[in-house]
Amino acid sequence: MIQIHIEPERLEAAKKAHANAIVNYIRLKDNMYQQQLYDNIVKVMPQCSDFETLKQADNWNWLSDFILADVETLKKIVMNKNLLQFKEFKIIYSSKFCRGATVYVDENTKYNAYTLCENLNITVCPYCDEEYLDILKRDGEKTLRTLEIDHFYPKSEYPALAMSFFNLIPSGQNCNGIKKEELLGMNPYESDIEACTHLYPDFPIGMNMEKITNSDCIIKFHPKQGMIQNVNKLRLEERYERHKGIARKYITNLQIYSDEKIEEFVKMGVFASKETAYRDLFDIPLPEDTDQKLLTKLRRDIVGK
Repeated sequence: MIQIHIEPERLEAAKKAHANAIVNYIRLKDNMYQQQLYDNIVKVMPQCSDFETLKQADNWNWLSDFILADVETLKKIVMNKNLLQFKEFKIIYSSKFCRGATVYVDENTKYNAYTLCENLNITVCPYCDEEYLDILKRDGEKTLRTLEIDHFYPKSEYPALAMSFFNLIPSGQNCNGIKKEELLGMNPYESDIEACTHLYPDFPIGMNMEKITNSDCIIKFHPKQGMIQNVNKLRLEERYERHKGIARKYITNLQIYSDEKIEEFVKMGVFASKETAYRDLFDIPLPEDTDQKLLTKLRRDIVGK
């Protein structure tokens, strides 16, 4: 429902760490294993050179390009599902990447699912925007996490994509438990995902909120395109029934604190700026705020900011 938006430098560093760990793992395998993996990958993403030439040049781009295939490329290659049945990456995922906090894909860099999540620093589930994602560390004790790694394209059906960077979605336990092996319509890395829903109760804007109760504020997602499938599969409208009181609160505040009223408060010095007023009144973060908050999409859609 919300876009996974990461600063370009952080995203590039996370992608590089992910690809390098997998390349380093494959480097340790024998030539037959590497050749077979290459043969499977080039059926999906053709290369200009043969395996031996690339290996002699220490060129592993054929591997990193596959692992880092972007969302649009993934949409294309999943159409050839029969070519994505090789299981090497599914085995890496199960035996190394997601085996626990102290099992690593690459021993030198200590890389695993925990590392990926820390590198991305995604702290709110992008599927629902209502569940925090945490990695819990305590000296002398086992590291734990409240988040899951969802495969947007299920690894049971597309095992070759089990370690693909943009197929690994940090998500909440609720969403991952509901989604399971289902296919969704939109990947949280897609740039237009937030434009495909508008969260708002179905009553006229400007309705006198004194006549409206919490139970009247049923939040509708008004999904379109691929988000129709996401909202339906993840039961988002049903889950957002618990937030009717929050919707009413912000719609009421919006009636009380019009733009004109907020401008008056700014002139009076009550707020430093209109932006800080919206942060204080509606919990809408400023661009420079680094902490992610729950239900930001709901608040933005109600307030129109």
